[in-house]
Amino acid sequence: MHVGLSLNVSINDSELEAHRIEVTTMAAALITALAFAAASVDGLAATTISLTPTPVLYVYDHCPFCVRARLALGLKGVRHDVRFMANDDIPLPTSLVGKKIAPIWDDGSSEPYAESLDIVRNVDADEKYGPTGMFKEMSDRTDLKAWQKSVQQPLRLLQRPRYVKTYLPEFVTRSSKDAFVKNHQLPPHEKPDWKSDKFTMDERWALYNDQSNDAALIAEVNEKLKDLEPLICCEDCCTEGGLSLDDIDLWSRLRSLTIVKGLVFPPKVRAYMDNLAEKGDCPLYDAIAI
Repeated sequence: MHVGLSLNVSINDSELEAHRIEVTTMAAALITALAFAAASVDGLAATTISLTPTPVLYVYDHCPFCVRARLALGLKGVRHDVRFMANDDIPLPTSLVGKKIAPIWDDGSSEPYAESLDIVRNVDADEKYGPTGMFKEMSDRTDLKAWQKSVQQPLRLLQRPRYVKTYLPEFVTRSSKDAFVKNHQLPPHEKPDWKSDKFTMDERWALYNDQSNDAALIAEVNEKLKDLEPLICCEDCCTEGGLSLDDIDLWSRLRSLTIVKGLVFPPKVRAYMDNLAEKGDCPLYDAIAI
């Protein structure tokens, strides 16, 4: 009995020692993790800003003006809810700001308001959203505006039909698609004519579904993208000197291009787009391009 008891005590002692080692190891790991957390807490505070109540940004996914606000909030690390409104939902935005418009910013403590650059400027100037002055004002560059204008018509022909053919949250229903098609003309038609009785919905949809000229349009835009390459400063900003409202505007428009399959982005343009997509937590459309 004594031998058996001694054996049991010996086994228990071994188990206790194993547990002691395990606990010691876990404690050391925890201390190490806490040390790393303490060392990086300043960086975390600078990149993740949580507020109560959580601010809400009402948007359409395809809208470059909405993307301006999404990109800025992402780059600043401001935690917020993104609410995608149906494209034909008039009551919701009207209840918030008096008319159908996007984006709309509602911080939960003041009146909601619209206008993308107002949202960006106000958030960037308010210390409750972290360090201020992340974005320099827009430069006086005319080359970027000229480039955007040079691709406006072919991109409207390529992008607009793809928005309503790709699963985007604002176009879940047929009525939301119809509302977009009726309100967004395709070149060379002018909006007043497009929205008038000169066109039936079937005729508008027929033009949206006509892809006969897509190959030529894609080739045209690919040549224009080559012209954009030397206009980009680096992967972090398009204008020398750091992030600015130039980036908030340009990147948001470039994101829309990624819904078009077949476009080829030169290396510097691609690096710029991918970098800000990652840092701004605002995905591109590459995976769903058509």
